[in-house]
Amino acid sequence: MSLIQSESGNNAVEMFATRIDVQWDFRTNTGPVLFHFERVDWDRETGMVNTRGYERTIRHDIAGLIGGEYAITDPFTGEGLVEPGWKLMAMIKAATERVWDAETAPVDEQTGGEGESLAVVL
Repeated sequence: MSLIQSESGNNAVEMFATRIDVQWDFRTNTGPVLFHFERVDWDRETGMVNTRGYERTIRHDIAGLIGGEYAITDPFTGEGLVEPGWKLMAMIKAATERVWDAETAPVDEQTGGEGESLAVVL
């Protein structure tokens, strides 16, 4: 099934997984991934959404996702690539670490945390 349901001019009806829940068991690299799909009728040129509504939730196991291969298109070059599924989990883990580090880094009260000076205007 294509995620594009229909197209007419700039208007398209597409299925989007607008929320994806990864319930990862770090001990075994298993657990469910829940893809919450919405059917969205929108104008691609203006970005305006005409209608959207919940379609369904599809469950898949992490082990099956990281064990597969995925055909993707490089957004910059348009080149078709086939990537191994383990990169999916590696990227999620790297993004998780980056977000955690950014949100838990101690703030230097003298500089504002990033080395820039804080200026106070009275």
